[in-house]
Amino acid sequence: MRHVRRKVLGIGTLLLACCGGCTRTHYRIDADREAHEVIAERNTDPRWSVPGHSIEIDPRSRFFDKYDPDHPPMPPDDPDAQRYMRVVDGIEGWEHWNTNGVREEIENPAWRAALSEYVEVGENGAVMLDVDSALELAYLHSPFRQHQLETLYLSALDVTRERFRLDTRYFGGYGVQFTDTDTDHNGRAVVGRESGANPALEASRLFAAGGELLAGFANSFVFELSGSDPGNFTASLINFAFVQPLLRGAGKDVALEQLTLAERNLLGNLRSYSQFRQGFYTQVVIGELGVAGPRRSGPGVDVAVSRSRDGVDGYLGLLQQLQRIRNTEDNLDLQLRTLAQLEANLAAGLIDLVQVDQFRQNIENERANLLAARNRLERSLDDYKTSTLGLPPDLAIDLDDSPIRQFQFVARDASDIQDEVARLQSRTGGLPGNAPAEPVREILGDLSDLLERIERHLGTVREDLEAMDEAVDARERGTNEKDREASRLERAQIRERLTTVVQQLEQAGTTLEGLTQQLLSDSRETAIRGVVVLLGDLLRIVQGSILVQARARLETISIESIDLQSGDAFEIALANRLDFMNARSALVDSWRSIQFNADALQSELNLTASGELRTSGDSAADFEAPNHSVHLGLELDSPFTRLVERNNYRESLINYQRSRRSFIQSRDSLQLTLRTLLRDIEQLRTTLEIQRRAVVIAIRRVDLTRAELYAPVRPPQPGQRPTQFGPTAAINLLSALSSLRDTQNSFLDVWLNYYAARLRLFRELGIMQLDEEGRWIDSMFPGAESANAMSPLMRVRGRSEVAAKVPPPIPAAWARKANASAEPSQTRRKTRSDPGARGAGGGTK
Repeated sequence: MRHVRRKVLGIGTLLLACCGGCTRTHYRIDADREAHEVIAERNTDPRWSVPGHSIEIDPRSRFFDKYDPDHPPMPPDDPDAQRYMRVVDGIEGWEHWNTNGVREEIENPAWRAALSEYVEVGENGAVMLDVDSALELAYLHSPFRQHQLETLYLSALDVTRERFRLDTRYFGGYGVQFTDTDTDHNGRAVVGRESGANPALEASRLFAAGGELLAGFANSFVFELSGSDPGNFTASLINFAFVQPLLRGAGKDVALEQLTLAERNLLGNLRSYSQFRQGFYTQVVIGELGVAGPRRSGPGVDVAVSRSRDGVDGYLGLLQQLQRIRNTEDNLDLQLRTLAQLEANLAAGLIDLVQVDQFRQNIENERANLLAARNRLERSLDDYKTSTLGLPPDLAIDLDDSPIRQFQFVARDASDIQDEVARLQSRTGGLPGNAPAEPVREILGDLSDLLERIERHLGTVREDLEAMDEAVDARERGTNEKDREASRLERAQIRERLTTVVQQLEQAGTTLEGLTQQLLSDSRETAIRGVVVLLGDLLRIVQGSILVQARARLETISIESIDLQSGDAFEIALANRLDFMNARSALVDSWRSIQFNADALQSELNLTASGELRTSGDSAADFEAPNHSVHLGLELDSPFTRLVERNNYRESLINYQRSRRSFIQSRDSLQLTLRTLLRDIEQLRTTLEIQRRAVVIAIRRVDLTRAELYAPVRPPQPGQRPTQFGPTAAINLLSALSSLRDTQNSFLDVWLNYYAARLRLFRELGIMQLDEEGRWIDSMFPGAESANAMSPLMRVRGRSEVAAKVPPPIPAAWARKANASAEPSQTRRKTRSDPGARGAGGGTK
């Protein structure tokens, strides 16, 4: 008996050792493998293939977890709540909560140190932010993007679950039971499973026609532990059961429904994630997602379409605010320089105090507006870091401004020259009439250096004029002769103005030489007066060159004209948009549910079969034919009560019609969006030319109103007051300066809105192509005409030439139009070593 008990105990120990099954890590890795396999099955079509679909977080990410994913340490807990894990209602809690340790930090502590591995970090520790670096940061750190990827993964798990449900499934189990029957310790020990209802081994299979087969094997060893005559008994049992529905629940339309839905949902979510990458790019660049993204329940018939909107957000919105600040700064600087002259005129009695005070008041208002604008930019930058990039708001960021440098109509070196003129004027004004020769000689030396700086600045202006001619010639192709002639005349006037400025600078050089000679002849007082006059002349020369440069830079900015009819655009979108492919699939799923729910209205008629085969005697394998039984039968359940099924069926009919209407409305919304987008793009293209002319007028107004203040005043007659400027001279200049700032801002806004609309159009047409890193592979529309083919934001930098993806199909009508136009130039990317390649897709030097 002791020997039998030892044997039973050994078998029980072995069974307990098998209870643990496979490890957590094994199950996690196995789930990942199957999920990636089912995704890879669908990831071969170039229309929606994505370069990577692993949900593992990059070690450089802020959200990377360095700990064992299957045994993560406990995160920091609230101290007051922690005590309920130790003792709850007076009962001691589980003592192993801290077995895996307690982590000190929630986020990855090494992510800041890794920033320099993939983005440019300045000496001050600030990240240089352009479109490329913003995308890299967003792909690594954005929780929203990770959530979308995990939703795709979960859809893959749904497929593996449904495939498993229709596959052959195996189950196994064993048991040990000991029963003590009396005081003499007689008892019974059973090892195994005695009943076919609880088999030791079992296999089940669902068939495509709705049938289900169960087959089991039961085996038991019985040990009688009586004191007088202990004995053993062994028996085995094989049984099966088969049920095949003939009416309700029969057929592939029912049996395969869940698997079919899961497979179709996974395909739809893979498409949705591919389209989400397009929307993620637009969210980073212009602050607009515009797509739905994957959903665990699968795509629906309601399609997200972009609505017309004014203004831009995202990275471009930050640049827009930055340039507006710079325009305000330039305007304020110009007002401050003018104020010094007005105050001098006030002292001379040439202007009244009311006008000067109004000028002073406007300067203070401008300072307040500038302060508020800078605060708004900082707030927008913090929000962009947290909501779009997934970064903390305290991360230092330096915005790369190369994409908007073309809107800096006043060069920084010209502003510095004006500041230097102001400093020299202050130094000269502080000299007495009998000043020593050395301070005057130093000022004359600085004047000589200043003339060289102005000459270099004029060289930059000449380069801007050449760029203007090239851009305008390209922009005016296809325009009428009258407009071209007017443009040529206007450009000639600009060049003539530059010639005048150059001549004035040459005359200033001659004047400087004369002043040097006067100083050598000890005419210091005369030299000082001459320096004062010369500095005023140099200031006007620089201001004149600034106006020429502003006009030239203004003309170099152009946008392409898109010749695309709304009907063709609608066909392109229907052929290429992934969400409309999904919507058609979802509509069919709604239609299929009618058949699925109609099946439940039938009578339940099942064909059943079952049987078993037992061993004979005390044997575990001696199966004999006499010890078997087989049962066949039919089971009928008449549809006397089908109210729930009836309601479900009626609901499916209604849902299908709702889905069909929603799909039609989605098509209408898409067509409306495309028509609106194309109208907006054409309006913005025309508005840009209007705003260009408005800026030209504003520049001319500033020139004319400022010239009034520089105009010589008739000397007063003896005993009379000096002749004053007009009563609105200062007010006119203020109005002109405000108009220049506002028109510059409006011109920038139109250009950025056009770029955003063009980017939105690519996305809404479904033809936006991205490289493996999520960057837009930009190309021109067939038939598009552009003065500068691609703007700085429309180029891609940082890698070698992009290998083109397989292009999406387009309607034949559009293809015929494309054949009549030039082939789009192939997009090339600049390397990071190119100093002109900074910015959103590269910048202008």
